[in-house]
Amino acid sequence: ADNSNVPRDTLVDFFRDLTSIRADFMVYDDGYRRRSYTYDEVGRAARGFAQKLSVAGLQKGDTVVFWGENRPEWIVCYWGCLIAGIIVVPLDYRSSAEFVARVRTLVHARLVLFGDEVQASADATGVAGAEQWRFSDVDWRSDGPMPALLTSRDDVVQIIFTSGATAEPKGVVIRHRNVLANIIPVEREITKYRRYARPFHPLRFLNLLPLSHMFGQ
Repeated sequence: ADNSNVPRDTLVDFFRDLTSIRADFMVYDDGYRRRSYTYDEVGRAARGFAQKLSVAGLQKGDTVVFWGENRPEWIVCYWGCLIAGIIVVPLDYRSSAEFVARVRTLVHARLVLFGDEVQASADATGVAGAEQWRFSDVDWRSDGPMPALLTSRDDVVQIIFTSGATAEPKGVVIRHRNVLANIIPVEREITKYRRYARPFHPLRFLNLLPLSHMFGQ
């Protein structure tokens, strides 16, 4: 479909469009298993995760630290936070426990999401003041209502931190408008040539970059 006239005020608009696509969204291969997920499955699980955040008492403007390896649940939790107005603080899964603890304190995160490749516990990480969930516990069968929030282009989506190996961690605040400024021009250009690319559909992208990086996302 031609999306040139579709409203693109916030990333929530993209979420609504993505969840209406009837096709595979992503394929994940961890070296042992190959799993495929549709746009609809990701959308439903993201709404379900947003509902879980709400039940846990998290509200718009709260922060959640993501500390885990690339996996489909990372994307589900990211969209779940985004549509709920909750700020994501993504950290490389190879970050030290001490660094994670410092960042969590700086952003006052109420929740830390762990990956399976992160060997962590409340005692080891110093995140005892935050609730702890695992990406692997995401319920793919869940669903929930679309959060009824007023979202602005100036709302914060995430805070990206440098490694902070020798100094205090420094975070860069990313808002809806910052991401839109990068992806809307790309979408417009792709739309122009979509009909010529039909013989090559579906187009697939291989992502090997960490999802904790903006370009990986």
